[in-house]
Amino acid sequence: MMWRVWLLCCLLLPLSWAQALDVYTIDLNSSKSTYNRQHIHALLKAALDASSAKYGPYELRTSPIRMERDRLLHEMRSGVLVNLSAQVTSEEWERSLIPIRIPVDKGLAGYRVSLIDSRNQPRFSQVQTLAQLKALPLGAGRQWSSTAVLEQAGFKVVQGNSQAGLHSMLAAERFLHFPRGLDEAIYEQANNVAAFPTLALERDLVLYFPLPRYFFLARGQQHLAQRLEYGLQLLIDDGRFDRIFHEYYDDLIARVGLRQRRVFAIANPFLTPETPLSNKAYWYDPLAKP
Repeated sequence: MMWRVWLLCCLLLPLSWAQALDVYTIDLNSSKSTYNRQHIHALLKAALDASSAKYGPYELRTSPIRMERDRLLHEMRSGVLVNLSAQVTSEEWERSLIPIRIPVDKGLAGYRVSLIDSRNQPRFSQVQTLAQLKALPLGAGRQWSSTAVLEQAGFKVVQGNSQAGLHSMLAAERFLHFPRGLDEAIYEQANNVAAFPTLALERDLVLYFPLPRYFFLARGQQHLAQRLEYGLQLLIDDGRFDRIFHEYYDDLIARVGLRQRRVFAIANPFLTPETPLSNKAYWYDPLAKP
């Protein structure tokens, strides 16, 4: 009789172990640059490793399907194909999913440098005021979180349906500049310069508005969200959060000369009241002493 009990325990042990395993399936998003993708995965793994002493083992998977933002949100709601993504926040994402309100890139996504036709650089070098910058038409995606912010601030925004389409519109002079995140600007300039030889990063200016990128998890997976937030807080408390950020982004910040640019700041009226704007430890400031 005893051997039967022992055999049953042996058979059930792998099942109970699998049930206890926390499984995170992060999205596969082809639009993310190498900087962003590598940093997100390094931060995520560090946070989950840090949480293991309290929460136990975990498994980190990557969804096999590439999805645009709207499809990704739809799939995230079910949590079957994918249950985790690091995305620039919006009211809809915060309402539909579980946001972990710690800006994973310290708000760096809110610093925008523009892709331009290099022959137009003198026009941008002459800009000294926000009003002068607003007078120069820019391009932005129809469904992007940043587009509504720019329009609300009074910029002349020409909308496009896709990143590729916007690059074609810039080359056709439908607008004068295409504001992008630092990593996006580097990545897209390199990918599009063959077709548009005078495509360049504008050299002197940076536009800033608070635009946090959070980890989001599917509704109903509160345990996974609590574990990840716990791990992130451990990294913040012991300094690893900042060290990982600087490891992946200091070179990029230097390449675009962010600390030497003239910063033009605007408000983001679309952030939710829960946005942790007052927690200075969460945000990168290029004007602060290194």
